[in-house]
Parts: sequence; structure tokens; C-alpha cells
Amino acid sequence: MGFPLARTGRIALALAALIFVVAATQREEPAGRIAQLRQAYAGPVESWPAAQVDEGAVFSEFGPLPPRVALEGNAALRAQLGARLFEERHLSGSGQLACASCHNVELGFSDGIKTSIGHDRQRGQRNALSLYAASQMDSLFWDGRSPSLEAQAIEPIINPIEMAADPAQIEAWINTREDYRQEFAAAYGTPRIAIGDIALALADFERTLRPRSSKWDRVFRDGTEVLADDELLGLHLFRTRARCANCHSGTYLTDGRFHNLGISFYGRTLEDVGRYAVTGDPADVGYFRTPSLRGVSRSDPYMHNGIFPHLRGVVATYAGGGGRDRTVQSETTDAPPPLPDPLLKDLDLTAGERAALVAFLNTL
Repeated sequence: MGFPLARTGRIALALAALIFVVAATQREEPAGRIAQLRQAYAGPVESWPAAQVDEGAVFSEFGPLPPRVALEGNAALRAQLGARLFEERHLSGSGQLACASCHNVELGFSDGIKTSIGHDRQRGQRNALSLYAASQMDSLFWDGRSPSLEAQAIEPIINPIEMAADPAQIEAWINTREDYRQEFAAAYGTPRIAIGDIALALADFERTLRPRSSKWDRVFRDGTEVLADDELLGLHLFRTRARCANCHSGTYLTDGRFHNLGISFYGRTLEDVGRYAVTGDPADVGYFRTPSLRGVSRSDPYMHNGIFPHLRGVVATYAGGGGRDRTVQSETTDAPPPLPDPLLKDLDLTAGERAALVAFLNTL
């Protein structure tokens, strides 16, 4: 039998009141906490609570992008020529692919898929990095194998999995083009165009790239009042207890270094030994570059292998102290098992705090 109607009503009212009290209690602490954070972050960045970073981390204070400089003269001609070449499909063996095929401006200069697809529909091993911070790096690619933008620009063009072009054929073709010959002559004084000249122009274009203006940029202009409560909490966690600033700091929110997040899939199907393939140093197994977080909400999926379609998965992985590499020797590589990165630790973050971190990342 059911309860009498009056009694049922009283129980329902009591439960509703209890839920209201619990909800109000749960809201009270965050409201007070947010008020404190509003005060702590009210001033310029130099007055914000100090970032909490661990020993061995390299931190630089958060900051705005430098003012955009208007290009003039040869600098403008070079950037314009590089931008045109960036879209030039004849730099590929098939005549169908361009640099922009994997670095689309509408996708944060990435391509929006796990790992890029190149010549003859071949799938590469790694996710296409955004180019927004490329000019700020001492070395390029996830594994840092390329020492300069010019050297980096050549690699995809000649890579048989990516654009699969023959440098000699590219040089022969481009020197038949009167428009390109004139543009190279005006920009660089080049009488005959070589593959290195093409790389130089592409690099000069990439040096002009900068992230789109975001709410994060408004913070440095108008203050943290522009941030919603969850975004402000995310900023604070990012700088402090979540330890994100161990690796993501400065203007571009990257330390430019390499770290092992425990997702090299060592000894498994997706195995990628990372920087070890470049240096041969056992300490580099499973280490990959720290990407810039500028424009991160538009450059999904994430990580070197694109395994995370959403930022919440990235945050959850960090909150759990990273992935777990196997510790027995893989039969598919001479690389020894990866060493854990000392900067990764299990974090005691609630679901709400993880959501706040995602909200902050979406402002970047």
C-alpha cells in the first residue's frame, strides 16, 4: 500500500527542503571561495598568487601576446609569398596536398583528426601540431627533430607518407612559373628558385602566425572580471594545485620542453618512443614536446597521437597522474621502458574542479 496522500505530501516537502538546504550549503563554500579568488586576482598578473611548481620545472609568468607588427617592404613580400606557398598543392607529389591540408587556419592550424592523412591516403603516426607557437620553439615537431622553421618546412614536403614530393621536380616546376620567379626575385633577390628558397618563404610566413584574440587576451587588458566564476577557479587551479604551470607557462603557455605523460603505448599497438628516436638517450623514451595551449579549444583532438577527443579527457588524465607505461622491454624497439616524468602526480581534484579547468582552457 502507498502512503496516505497527506503524509506523502509532507515527505515530499521535507525532502525538497532537505535538498534545498544541501544545495545551498554546497553553493555557500564555492561562493565564498570565488569571492576570495576575485580579490586575489583583482590586480595585474604580477600581483596574482604565486604559481606552484615542482622542483625541475621551468616557469615563466603568464603574459599577453606582443603587439602585432605591421609588415612592410621585403618582410611583407616574403610573408605574402610564404602564405601563397602554404596553400600550393603543386608542392606535393600528387598535386593534391598543401601545407594547409594538415594545418588549417579554421582549425587552429591543425587538421581536426587524430593523426594526419597524407599521400595516397596514408595515415601518419602523429597528430598535426598547431603552428601558432612554432616560431617560438628552439626545435620543431613532437619529437624536436628539426632545428629550425626552415628545416621543418622541408620535411613534410619530401616525406613519402605526407606530401611525397621530389625536390628536383618541384624546382623544375616552380622555375617554369613566371609569377613565382618574379615574386622570389622581388622578395629575396633569387635568380633561380631552389627548394631551400621555398622553405625560407614558408618559414617567413609561419613567423607571422599568431593565435586569434580570445577571452584570455582580454584578461590582460580588462582584468579577470571578464572571467566567469568557473573560469577564474580554473585559472587558479591551473596555477596552483593542479600543477599545470609545471609545463604550461609564459605567453604561449608552454615550457618548450619534452615530457613523458605515460601515453607512449610502449610495447603496444600504438607504440611511439618519441624523442628517443631522435637522441637515442634512454631518458627520452616516451617524451614529447609540450604544445602551446593558445587556441587549444580549436585544435582538438589532443596529444601526440590524438587519442583524446575532448579537453575533459586530457584533464582527467593529468588529474590521475598521467598514463601508465609498461615496464618490461618491448620486442618491437630497442628503446628501454620509459621512465616516469617526476612532474606528474596524482591530484585530488573533484569533478567540479576538473570542469573548472576545462572552462579555463576554453578561454585560451
